[in-house]
Amino acid sequence: MTTKKLPKILEEQCIGCGHCVMACHPGCLKVVNGKSTMVAPEKCDSEGRCVAACPQKAIPHLEDREC
Repeated sequence: MTTKKLPKILEEQCIGCGHCVMACHPGCLKVVNGKSTMVAPEKCDSEGRCVAACPQKAIPHLEDREC
């Protein structure tokens, strides 16, 4: 397993608007059951475009996680 910086998604704050999905060029995020979900962590480039795109601040930062 590899450790890399991935978005921390606060599900209780996510409204499923999809802004983070649109901002994620590698296609790592998807709205599943009305919430943003990391579906391909291995593709994440750790640039944080999803953090900047979230109007609800449901992705406050990137954190070290295994993928």
